[in-house]
Amino acid sequence: MSLIDDLVFCLKPRCPLCRKGRLYRPWTVSVVEKCAVCDAPLGQHDIGDGAAVFLIFILCFSIVPLSWVLELMISPPLWAQVLLWTAVGTLAIAVMLPATKAYIVMLEWRHLKKDGAEKAD
Repeated sequence: MSLIDDLVFCLKPRCPLCRKGRLYRPWTVSVVEKCAVCDAPLGQHDIGDGAAVFLIFILCFSIVPLSWVLELMISPPLWAQVLLWTAVGTLAIAVMLPATKAYIVMLEWRHLKKDGAEKAD
């Protein structure tokens, strides 16, 4: 699989093994204990806060300069800036956090499978 295929796959988080079962519990970004389709043990993956920290860096380094440029160009009122960047940040997190966590689980699964195959030899 290519990087583009992996990224597109992570936008609709599914089981990294069968690619059919749901990866998260409904309305959360908590990984299910096992896949409903193939019974893969997905709950054993320890993602931690890696995805959240990654997004904090990405969003801070993008939203803060964008808000500064907007302020310099058209100087909107402060309340408009607050509403705009709160909405942009919330939307970005809602889209990027599940995809980032799915990508980390997929990479863990892929490398766990490879490491297990090498150790078996």
